[in-house]
Amino acid sequence: MKINVIFVTFYPDIKLLKNAVESIITQAENIYIIDNTPEKCHDLESFKVFNTIEVIYLGDNKGIAYAQNIGIKKSLTNNADFIMLSDQDTVYPENYIKNMFSCIEKTEQVAAIAPLFNDTNCKITNSGFYKKGFFFYTLFYPKNGIFEIPQAIASGKIINAVYLNEIGLMKEELFIDWIDFEWCWRATNKGYKIIGNANVTITHLLGDHTTDIGFREINLRTPIRHYYITRNAFYLSLRCNDLNPLYRFILFLKSFRYLIGYPILSKPHLTHLKFVLLGFWDGIRGKLGKYS
Repeated sequence: MKINVIFVTFYPDIKLLKNAVESIITQAENIYIIDNTPEKCHDLESFKVFNTIEVIYLGDNKGIAYAQNIGIKKSLTNNADFIMLSDQDTVYPENYIKNMFSCIEKTEQVAAIAPLFNDTNCKITNSGFYKKGFFFYTLFYPKNGIFEIPQAIASGKIINAVYLNEIGLMKEELFIDWIDFEWCWRATNKGYKIIGNANVTITHLLGDHTTDIGFREINLRTPIRHYYITRNAFYLSLRCNDLNPLYRFILFLKSFRYLIGYPILSKPHLTHLKFVLLGFWDGIRGKLGKYS
């Protein structure tokens, strides 16, 4: 069994990236670091001392999906059986891959397996998995166990390469945000399973910082990231055929929280308001790709 790991970087903190790579390097056959930094990040040259690591410079910010697809295609050419996606700041426990695979062998038609994660930005909220509710997906918080889930974040997700021909690669037009969920919806709509392994937990940084609004912590990001989150949410709610009509309608309604919440909770307020409104407009009219 051959597993390749793909790290997508963008102005990476080399210390964090080094911790992430060192936590998984002995568990994988090959590692691809795909760099989206517009200027060549020369610090990444230090990873070339490892013969199992290949650094690929894109020379511009092509988006997470594009970079992931570069690594996926490389892995498929390398005859990888499984492909693991990772952000540049995710740290993995000892025997991560072995422990993750302990659940996949028991279930057929598994497109991907995903762990729980501890968000280092959060002080209160624990991570959980999503499950299907009557109206939409809802979060639950298991301590352990194996669950069939409808969606999971990309970092730490291990994809079964054999099903990629039918499911397809990551949707590059989304550029960033919602890419991981949209791929999962495609997979489950084709009859494949996404498995959440609550027996394994990774450390992950979600967003730039959080704010506590009393009953939960909200992850906040830059204005441009709020643009992509808002745009892609509205776009998928209107055009994603892999979600049933009721779920798409609920997603459309829930997406208005971005128009209200991000400008109120983030400074400068008017800048964030501008970007979420632009995101709303572009999502409604179906304009995707890199913001310009």
